Parts: sequence; C-alpha cells; structure tokens
Amino acid sequence: MRLVFIMIAALGLTGCVSMGSPSVETRAQPALELAQLLEDTAANHPDRVEAASAEMGALRAALLTAPHAPSAPLPAPPEARSFDPAPELDGAQSLLYGAHLASYRLLSNAQIGWRQLGVQLPALSAAEPRIERVQLEQGEFLRLKAGPFDSRAEARALCAQAQAAGLWCQATHFTGEALPG
Repeated sequence: MRLVFIMIAALGLTGCVSMGSPSVETRAQPALELAQLLEDTAANHPDRVEAASAEMGALRAALLTAPHAPSAPLPAPPEARSFDPAPELDGAQSLLYGAHLASYRLLSNAQIGWRQLGVQLPALSAAEPRIERVQLEQGEFLRLKAGPFDSRAEARALCAQAQAAGLWCQATHFTGEALPG
C-alpha cells in the first residue's frame, strides 16, 4: 500500500513537470527530487514513509484539487503621517554667501540703488538681490546684498570687483528677503 501511495505522489509530482514551459520545469525540479527521495526512502526505510503518510496525503490532495487563490485581505492603507510643523526660520543664517553692497532706510531707495549698482558693476547681472532688515543704534536699515554664492571666496571675489569700481562691499551670509521689483 505504501508503495502504491508513493507512486501516486511521484506521478502527481511528475505530471506537474510534463505540462509546462521551461520555467515550469525549472520550478518542478524540487518536486522531482522529492519523488526520487520518496522512492529511495520507501525501498530502504519504509517506517519513515509511514511516519510521513499524513503529510503526503495532504500534498496529494493539494496537487489533485483545482487551485483557488484565497482572497487575501488588502493591506490597510498606511496611516497619514503626522509631521511636526516646519521650524520658524526667521533670523536663521543662510548656508550660502552674499556680498553686502549698501544699506538704505527705504525700500524704494534700495530698489533704485540695485539698478544703479548694476550699471556700475556688470557682474551683478548674474546675481539675485536681497534685503535684510537690521536694527542698529541709528535705527532700522535695509542691507542690500547680492548672491547667492557657494563659498565666502566667491562673495569676496565679487567684493574685489566692486571695490575696484570704487564701491563699498563686504562678504557676508545670504540672508534676507528677495528685493521686490
């Protein structure tokens, strides 16, 4: 009886191999190896086959019944992530550098000053103007800056050109707001 049972299991496993493409044959290789192991075990150690008869019966039943894919429950949607609010960056220092070119009390004067400086220093055509509000002993001022530059050396190079044109300039951090207009 055991031998018949082993032969049926082996035939079922072999049948899986004979019905497919090379990729199926490749996937069936472990089944063929198992069938060979069962045959060898039945010939040499029948008691081991008897001990595994329940598992082999389950395997046979699984191979003979039509496969049905149990509908697996869909994974729950990931919960909405909760992020901390962005930090306030007012007063934070920029990682970029700029060239402080002038200071003004009025925004309109800073806008005029940027246009005038652009005529005197053509290198400013590639720069972005920013203003930084600062409170000094004499009152509030708007620092006019040009940048951004990746290094202090680049900001100093622009300052060297400005000073060669007779202008005041100092390398600094590129903080502030975009100059409107």
